[in-house]
Amino acid sequence: MEKKILLDTNFLVAPFQLSLDVFDELERIYPHADIYTLDDVIQEAKSIESGRYISLVEKLIETQDVEVLETEGEGDVDDLLVQLCDEYVVATNDRELKERLLDRDAEVIIIRGKNHLEVKNQQDYL
Repeated sequence: MEKKILLDTNFLVAPFQLSLDVFDELERIYPHADIYTLDDVIQEAKSIESGRYISLVEKLIETQDVEVLETEGEGDVDDLLVQLCDEYVVATNDRELKERLLDRDAEVIIIRGKNHLEVKNQQDYL
């Protein structure tokens, strides 16, 4: 069963803030996984440092073949990610969101030591 990974905002901007190739690391941990993000996550990225990263994030999404999922209704991005954590492995470095996901026994990918990724609550599938 192929993994489906859902990226939070900080994972989309990490390649530009850190010397870390998030996508190489995701491939190392979960070879051939499908990568997704939410349209609301992209909107959130526009607000980081006055939109400094938005064109870079859009190009990254295109070159890395990240599928953008449309979100319906209003709501906090973190709430949406928590709602989807049963279907996806959520990649985030947001402390509060990470704790909410771990409280639900969700599988979470985090950035560790600014140079690699680590999985919390990794679940094996047959």
